[in-house]
Amino acid sequence: MQYWVIMPVMRNLILLGAKSDADIASICRAGKISPQDLDNHEMKVSLETNIGIMEALLHITGDKNMGLHLGEQATPPIIGPAGHLQYSASDVLSAFKKIIQFTRTFTALYDFSFEEDNHEIRLYFEPVQLWDDISPETARHGVDISFAAAVNFIKVLSGRSSYPLKVSYKYPAVSDVSEHERIFRCRPVFNRSRSCIVFDRASLQLPVLGHNPQLNSAMEAMLREKVQESQEGARFSVKVKEVMLNNYESDFPQLESIALTLNITTRTLQRKLQKENTSYRELTDAVKYEVASALLRHGELTVSEISYRLGYSDPATFGKAFKQWSGVSPLGFRKACE
Repeated sequence: MQYWVIMPVMRNLILLGAKSDADIASICRAGKISPQDLDNHEMKVSLETNIGIMEALLHITGDKNMGLHLGEQATPPIIGPAGHLQYSASDVLSAFKKIIQFTRTFTALYDFSFEEDNHEIRLYFEPVQLWDDISPETARHGVDISFAAAVNFIKVLSGRSSYPLKVSYKYPAVSDVSEHERIFRCRPVFNRSRSCIVFDRASLQLPVLGHNPQLNSAMEAMLREKVQESQEGARFSVKVKEVMLNNYESDFPQLESIALTLNITTRTLQRKLQKENTSYRELTDAVKYEVASALLRHGELTVSEISYRLGYSDPATFGKAFKQWSGVSPLGFRKACE
């Protein structure tokens, strides 16, 4: 499972959005999980399950601003140990940096990053490309959840309200931004290159009410150990596949760019893969099949659009490759999934 989020995140979103046990059962069915799975805190939820749950929440709530409303109710424990670490941080800015540092302890569905200067802190919340391709609407709500949660986290951690200077989305504009303006106290802009929320630096340097240096150090050490164990336990080929999946957008990443991302030479990359009895070509085919099958099952892209997205200049070549991988044509695969 390359793209995932821990169950506590999804559990909280489901419980916040559902109005009854029947709603919970319906949402779980849409995500192909059972209500009992909600109590499995060690479970990782796949991208497809996440999308199914988000789509069901949108349907059940009928709320065009669902992401904003779920996010403004979210508190740090929603993201597991990384959220609890925030409660003992020295200030809100440090608490946010911990989220970014330990993102992979609670999700691989987003890339979180930040930029800072003397005056502004820019926080980027970006769903992985495959999520955008399959379900851009739920991906946009995912960003809404993150943005609104960031504002609420400030209040929960510091006891004081603080609002962003700017909020930018890479998504098309929505017709009514009144709820955005209520929550953020500023007018959002759309169709930007990245999704970003910007704060005045001073507004994030608020002290955290529960600051505890000893507890913070202990919890951070625990999370560092968890991350290290995860990295050491992963096969090199798995790491290469993750880089491939995280770096395909308008084309599929080439060998040289993958090696550059991993800070190794192409020769070293090939040698490491050979030790695991695989090759860059085999991994590329495996990842292309994974992406293509997900887009064919759920996305609205045509077969031609999918083929170009994966780096094929001719849809017929993509069709031939897909049939070799799956035994059926892309259209036959899509029809079988309907």
